Amino acid sequence: MGRPAGPRAAVVRRSVDAGVLLLAWVLVVMLVPANLVLKPLGAAGTPAQILGLAAAAWWLAVQLDRSRTTLRPAQPVRTAMAVFVAGMLASYVAAASRPIEALEISSADRGLLLVLSWWGLVMLAGDGFAHRGRLDRVLRALVGAAGFAGALGVLQFFTEKAYVDLISIPGLSANSTLNSVYGRNGFARAAGTSTHPIEFGVLMVMVLPIALHYALSDTHRSRFVRWAPVVAIGAAVPITMSRSALLGLAVVLAVLLPSWPVRRRWWTGAAVVAGFGAVYVAIPGMLGTMIRLFTGISQDDSALSRTDSYDLALQFIERAPVFGRGLSTFLPSYRILDNQYLGLLIETGVVGTLAFLGLLVTALIVAYRMSVRLPEAVDRSLARGLTACIAAAALAFATFDAFGFPQVAGVLFFSIGCVTALRRLTAPGRAGTLTTTAAIPVTAAATGTAPAAALSGERPRSSDADATELPAPGRTSVTPAPALSGHTPGNPHTREVEAR
Repeated sequence: MGRPAGPRAAVVRRSVDAGVLLLAWVLVVMLVPANLVLKPLGAAGTPAQILGLAAAAWWLAVQLDRSRTTLRPAQPVRTAMAVFVAGMLASYVAAASRPIEALEISSADRGLLLVLSWWGLVMLAGDGFAHRGRLDRVLRALVGAAGFAGALGVLQFFTEKAYVDLISIPGLSANSTLNSVYGRNGFARAAGTSTHPIEFGVLMVMVLPIALHYALSDTHRSRFVRWAPVVAIGAAVPITMSRSALLGLAVVLAVLLPSWPVRRRWWTGAAVVAGFGAVYVAIPGMLGTMIRLFTGISQDDSALSRTDSYDLALQFIERAPVFGRGLSTFLPSYRILDNQYLGLLIETGVVGTLAFLGLLVTALIVAYRMSVRLPEAVDRSLARGLTACIAAAALAFATFDAFGFPQVAGVLFFSIGCVTALRRLTAPGRAGTLTTTAAIPVTAAATGTAPAAALSGERPRSSDADATELPAPGRTSVTPAPALSGHTPGNPHTREVEAR
């Protein structure tokens, strides 16, 4: 028998933006131990790097399949990222143009793939979020995952057990031993799911200002949900016993405090004092050890190792000052520099180092300007949090080889992409949004009429943003980037977004 002539089936297409892939990347990079890889790919097969390369492929595929590009008008952060990638490519060519050992060229290949995955994160995060609600969802996931990692670090500190060695994921295998509990001056140093306590501490400090933003702005959520990640992240910072983390914490406070009301500054100061007081009471001797990290720096072996590397580094820089000896070709077996900027000078020369510094400065300027110029307080708060995140990373890069640590490097470039996204989403009409479509069959009402938007081809109202008629599967569309009237009471689109 044929289909009844009455009710008809309509097809409503829902947009799927880049938030899906970026959400997966956040969870993978934060929660999956960094030593787990796809065995056939070796060190280049970490799930986070694969998803970063998928982000690059997604962005390129959508650009090729659309009638309009998101490259106009130009955005300063995206331009700076392109210059950075060009600088890294130039150093790779420099490496391939000289006599080079097999280990070095293999490392250079992995480094190039890593740079491309970072580029994919910046581009897809910058163009891929359909509206502010989806950006918030991914950043909240980052905060939640960091809170979990922080709680794990606290557990590692008190039990002196790693726990991450118990994690087994089908299809992934360990390419190295991950030691998540180290020792320093008689205390255990936790590393969470990171490769080292330094990375763990810096990562916690980077996410802390974003966690504070959502704790203060998500007033529709319970206090426990908002503040539990902040407490876990804050508690994890001192137990890493890392100078890099403590310096980063000082930078975060220096960026955030001037933008806060006086009363909130006083409460923050009281919380910091109470936190260190709790450390003093609960863990005898630890506060003194933390103080000696700075007062005894002239006799500290790790600090002396950093300063002793300058003469050796200068010799390598003089041999190839412009483009360097090649991206990722200064192997750890040669020397541990504990200074990413010094490593960049050796590997990518003046060109690559200036390109990276230019990227950091550009992202900081754009984020800071938004933090003082945007009309909505919630937007200014997020921009200030991203500013603090990037500033803390910029300082920490001078204290360890950050590009060798996947979580810190990845979160830095993701944060830079979020700066681009926030700039686009708060400036209507500047650029489009990357969306792909999935067909979802919907049966019409008994009257036989299909949804008007689906049959007429008319664009829906803003409150129906997720039930629009879009092109056929495989096609992409350009939707204007809505400004964040986002958090204005009475806006039906806002309530719908927040409800999701």
